[in-house]
Amino acid sequence: MIDSRLVALTQAWLRGTDDVVTGTPAVAAALTAAGLTARTASLAAMPAESCDAVALLDDELSLAGDHGEGLVAEAAQALAPGGLLMVSVSGRVHAQATGRRILGRGYTADELRRALGHRGFDVELLCAPGAAATVAGRPDGPLQPELDRSPGLLDAAARLVAVGRRHHAARDRSAAFFETLPRKVVAAAVLCRKQGRLLVVHDSFKRHWTIPGGVVDPGEDPRSGARREAFEEAGVEVDVGAVLGVFASSWPERVVLVYDARPLHDDDAELRAVHAHEIDAVEWLDLDEALDRLAPYVAEQVRRCLAEPGGTSWQDHA
Repeated sequence: MIDSRLVALTQAWLRGTDDVVTGTPAVAAALTAAGLTARTASLAAMPAESCDAVALLDDELSLAGDHGEGLVAEAAQALAPGGLLMVSVSGRVHAQATGRRILGRGYTADELRRALGHRGFDVELLCAPGAAATVAGRPDGPLQPELDRSPGLLDAAARLVAVGRRHHAARDRSAAFFETLPRKVVAAAVLCRKQGRLLVVHDSFKRHWTIPGGVVDPGEDPRSGARREAFEEAGVEVDVGAVLGVFASSWPERVVLVYDARPLHDDDAELRAVHAHEIDAVEWLDLDEALDRLAPYVAEQVRRCLAEPGGTSWQDHA
């Protein structure tokens, strides 16, 4: 028999649905007793878009192990557009903390969100029923819906529950999938040269010499980011050319695009950073002197850009 708190949560979310499909007779009976129209069926055998909601509340995903996402895919196939999938799984973090043995696979909150998102579900609820009561020393206490879905409590209870809605349009399902993919920070920098000299800046926070560059802003393309960083860090307006190098690193986790660049103006006006709180010196240096001054990993980037324009490299630090 499923926990009464889980039944109450399911009743609240699936109230108004005409056809709830469950994986086991016990769950179907509990939901029917709670006033829902529930039945048991094999998801794999169901016609496409033939039900309003699927409730996998008896550890089906956990027991499926590595095939859990396949079960989510079957639910997506069976649900009508706009239909709801509700799942309950064993929480791995809580099990590890308490020494509780899990049958099959345990999930973290992020893993459960990804499992639904990978199959095009928009996750509308992610909670740990009873987490707030458990933290308060009352493990059998009542549901506290708002607290139980707090990010800091999601891994504090034995069970995790998620509700996902199947999008109507394939485009929206794809968007939900891409939202779950891991992301890396993108940074852009310029290798700006003038008459054999290289534009370099001294980073007051990192305490070393580098080339102008930084993290690309949300919604900004890397080329525009490189142009902006050159002006903010060196006070130089540049014409950004081709990509000279692409560098990926594990610390920090990011991809750096280094662009060829030329100053738009040939005057020898005093160089001054716009963001003086970040950069405390700006200079044009002969290439050899610049390579001597630059931080070793930056000097290596510059050498690779000049020796193999357009190449891609991996660095432990970038």
